[in-house]
Amino acid sequence: MLLCRVVGNAVATHSHPSLKGFKMLLCQKEDADGTASDEPPFVAIDLFGAGLHQRVFVSTDGIAARGIVHDEHSPVRNFIQGAIDD
Repeated sequence: MLLCRVVGNAVATHSHPSLKGFKMLLCQKEDADGTASDEPPFVAIDLFGAGLHQRVFVSTDGIAARGIVHDEHSPVRNFIQGAIDD
């Protein structure tokens, strides 16, 4: 599980059929005090309606993510597991 901040929306004109109906967000990994990591942002599917600049927990468990989209061949790996109240 990673502590992240939502930094944008991900839009795809064409994506894997298993992702239909899922909102995709760009997440930036950060440490506990809110300092952003030097790593580039990554895409995660959103299950909670997270908003821009909101802090979230992201799971990188690909097996669980594929279970959420009900497709064992889906390329999805990351999903927002919870929102953090500030």
